[in-house]
Amino acid sequence: MAQLKKPTIKNPDLVAAMADFKQQQTKPNEEAMLKAIQAASFIAPITLRSDLSQAEPDENGQRQVQASLMAVSNNSGAKFFPAFTDWLEFLKWKNDPDAETMVITFDQYCDIMLKQSIDVNGIVINPSETNIILSKEKMAELKGVTLPKANAAPAGAHKITPMFDAQTITNPDVIIGADKFKNENSPQVTAAFFDTLRKARFVAPAIMKNLPKEVKPGEKVTAQAEFVMLNHEDQKYLPLFTSLPELQKWTGAPNCQAVPMMFSHYTAMLSDPKNTAAGIVIDPFTMGLAFTKDQVLSINPRLELRQLGEAPKEMVNQLKEHFATVPEVKKAYLNGIKANGTDGFLVVLDLTEQMDVRQFGADVSKITQSYGSVVVAAVESPLGQKAVENIVPFYEAN
Repeated sequence: MAQLKKPTIKNPDLVAAMADFKQQQTKPNEEAMLKAIQAASFIAPITLRSDLSQAEPDENGQRQVQASLMAVSNNSGAKFFPAFTDWLEFLKWKNDPDAETMVITFDQYCDIMLKQSIDVNGIVINPSETNIILSKEKMAELKGVTLPKANAAPAGAHKITPMFDAQTITNPDVIIGADKFKNENSPQVTAAFFDTLRKARFVAPAIMKNLPKEVKPGEKVTAQAEFVMLNHEDQKYLPLFTSLPELQKWTGAPNCQAVPMMFSHYTAMLSDPKNTAAGIVIDPFTMGLAFTKDQVLSINPRLELRQLGEAPKEMVNQLKEHFATVPEVKKAYLNGIKANGTDGFLVVLDLTEQMDVRQFGADVSKITQSYGSVVVAAVESPLGQKAVENIVPFYEAN
């Protein structure tokens, strides 16, 4: 087959912006990355519908063939267009120098997905390493386009009423992370997937009681909720759905409301001794990824502050010595915490700038591991704010 000319596209500004965002997931870094994405041109794999060498030349001697963008899908059926910042990144994904590709801009991706309404969930940039996902919904937001609402359920079907913007929830990161988790299950992949779960918003089926007749956007509502469970492997599980369409695949669901839920909300429910669920299952009718109650509590521990008492002096001194070598730490506080009922330590950090406090956790854990488990939190977090009330820092930078 005659080969199309290989693209010489490079995106140093975008590559740098994505690296900054991966290292520190702050709002300014995210905005800089999104701006660079919108200005970028990408290398896209394509499928030719006919052979270039067999195409008849036109009056100008040009040969033209029809081509289709190649999409990748995971076990759940979610589809994404892979987009590459340069030829080396493409070869990391597919080591085929003769592969057919084309150059496509962000605006062209938007035209294809938002105007033609094709069944693709978004784009994934440099999937082999950086793996930045931009959902169709986020692309629409950046372009100022309103996506059509999901198709209504057919007449006679069960009624699922979305509430509190549940219909806007999508989870491409969870879907792709779950696929990697199933296929690789390495410590790095597992840690990344669990972190994605902790950050995600899911759609939960619930039967709401005592709801007001009308709920305005942004209005706080007090109501009782009975969360619907389903049978999975002869036990009852709380289902987590990555989107409203996934919930609508449950043809046997009762008439209910679809409400947004964080992973931590499921942890709280499973921590209740009265709860009879054996665990959770994500997208039971496509992904079917289940976790037991103990596994859920391990992924997202149930945390409670406890009275610390006297902390081990040697541990405190080692922490002080370590923080003296870390210029980002202005102050550090120490308190007690229970993680799933087990006593541990809570180290609260006041940092010089907005940073991901988790990058400091590994070194702190090495110091405290012989004394007990540790949780590291930022002073501006809800847990951190509560923990530092009426206590003084045990470390302050000079």
